[in-house]
Amino acid sequence: MSRRRLLILGMLMGLLLAVAPAGTRASEQEELAQNMPVAIVSQVLGQAQVKNVNGDWRPLYLLELLRPEDRIQTENDGKVVVLFFFDNHLEVLDPTGQAKVAFKNLQSDDGSVRRAETNRRSRGQIEIPYMLLRRLRVADFTQADEPGAYDKEEVFLSAWVKATTSPPVFYCKDLQLPRYRFQFFNEWDEFLYEGTSTEPRYKFPYQGPVQLTRNSLYYWQVLGPDDSIVVRKYPFRVLTQPLALLVERSEKKYEALKKANRSTSIDDTDMFLLYNTQGLVDKNLHQLQEMSRKDPENPLLYRALVRAYLTRGCPAHAREALNRETALGSQDPIEKL
Repeated sequence: MSRRRLLILGMLMGLLLAVAPAGTRASEQEELAQNMPVAIVSQVLGQAQVKNVNGDWRPLYLLELLRPEDRIQTENDGKVVVLFFFDNHLEVLDPTGQAKVAFKNLQSDDGSVRRAETNRRSRGQIEIPYMLLRRLRVADFTQADEPGAYDKEEVFLSAWVKATTSPPVFYCKDLQLPRYRFQFFNEWDEFLYEGTSTEPRYKFPYQGPVQLTRNSLYYWQVLGPDDSIVVRKYPFRVLTQPLALLVERSEKKYEALKKANRSTSIDDTDMFLLYNTQGLVDKNLHQLQEMSRKDPENPLLYRALVRAYLTRGCPAHAREALNRETALGSQDPIEKL
C-alpha cells in the first residue's frame, strides 16, 4: 500500500475516532441516567448543588437520590453527607469541594471527600426508597375531589398498625360506633379474614382461622356496621422478631438523641429509610411530617409526602403536598395513564 493511501487511511481513522466517542458518550449518558440510585443525601449544610448525568447544576436537598456519574459540589459554607445503599456507610463532601458519584463511593480529585465514622448508627439492611421514584398518575387523585374528602382522610390518617408485636395490633379513630369491622387481604388484594370489635382496636387472633406470615405483605381496612369507611385500605407488613427488635432499638436510640438535642438530619434520614425498608407505612408518614416541619423549604420532603399519603389512601392530602412541592420549584409531573 502506498504511503499516500496509508496517510489517507490514517486520517479517516482519526476522524472516526474523533466522531464516534461523541455519539457514544451521548448514548452512554442516557444509559447512565437510567441507572438505579446508589446513594441518598442524608445531610446538607449551607449551600450545595447537584448535576445529574443529563442535567444542569441545581440546588441539592436532603433525600436527593444520587446515581453513578452525578456530580455534587459545595460552597464555602457547605457540607454534604451521602449514604451509600451498598453497605450503609456515610461519606462527607467538605466545603468548596467537588465530587463524582461512583457505584460505591464519592470520587474527588481535590481531597474534599472523607468517610464518616460513627458508632451510633444502625447497621440494619437499607433498601432504596422506591417511593421517591414512583410516578404519579391522574387516577391517583380521583378521590381527592369527593365531597368532604380532606376531612374524611383526617379520620383515615388516625389509624395505625403496631407491627412490632406478634400478632400485630390495629388501631383506628374512636367514632363511638357499636361495632368495628377489621378486614384483611393478601398481597393480591384477595379477602382473607374479618374480625369485629366494639372498641377501635383489634389484635389479630394468635390461633385464628387465618394466620399472617411474617415478612409478608397484607392490606387492611375498617368498616362501620353500615359499611362506612373508618380506615381506607392500605398495606402493612408483619415483622419477624429480629426486625421488630431492630426497629425498637433504633427508635430507642433516636428518641434518646432527640431528648438530648443531639439528633441531626442524618438520624432523621436513617429512620425514614428504616421505616421504608420494613414497610412501616404509618411510622414513615409521621417521620416525613416531622422532617418537613424541620425543613419546610425542601421540595423533596413534600415529594415523599405525596407518595406516603397516596399509600395511605389519602389523595386530598397528597395533592396538598404536591402543590407545596411544585411551589418550591420541583418538577413532579402527573401522567394521564
